[in-house]
Order: sequence, then C-alpha cells, then structure tokens
Amino acid sequence: MVDIGAATSSAYYGTFEKAWTPSAEGTYRVIASFAGDESYGSSAASTAVSVEPAAETPQPPENPVIPDYTWTIIGGVIAVIIAVAIVGVLMLRKR
Repeated sequence: MVDIGAATSSAYYGTFEKAWTPSAEGTYRVIASFAGDESYGSSAASTAVSVEPAAETPQPPENPVIPDYTWTIIGGVIAVIIAVAIVGVLMLRKR
C-alpha cells in the first residue's frame, strides 16, 4: 500500500481529487477514507484505475521535403510574357 497524500474534499459534492504519477504500470486500487469529525461519521470508498504505458508521440521527419516550384514560376513568367506580347500585337493591329 502506498500513501499518496491527503486531499481536500468539495464541501458541496463531497468529492476529492489528487494529482499523482504512478511509479509503474498495472492496476491500482484507490481508497479514500474519512476519519469523521463532530458533525459526520467516518466513511470510506474505493475504486480502481489501470495504468498503461504512455503512447509514443509521433516524431516529425528530420528533413522535410520542400516542393520545388521552379517550373511553376518559369511557366507563369512565360505565360505573362506571351499575354503581354498578344496584347501588344493586338494594339499595333488596331492602329
């Protein structure tokens, strides 16, 4: 049995919480007990929790592949040059 410390209960709901990191995997039985006081009698409750190994976090690739937009840029520039040339030819034909 491992004592993980004391917790303060909620006055309204009668619940409690306690942060704790278990030392190993396995099933743990959690027992909460209240010794009682001048207003309330003693009480106890228990529940169980299963602790499994932590999931592995995915690692990002070491050298991400950056897309090469060289041909896209060259194609766009050529398209603009052709469009300007067509507009120039059409303007000269109107004269």
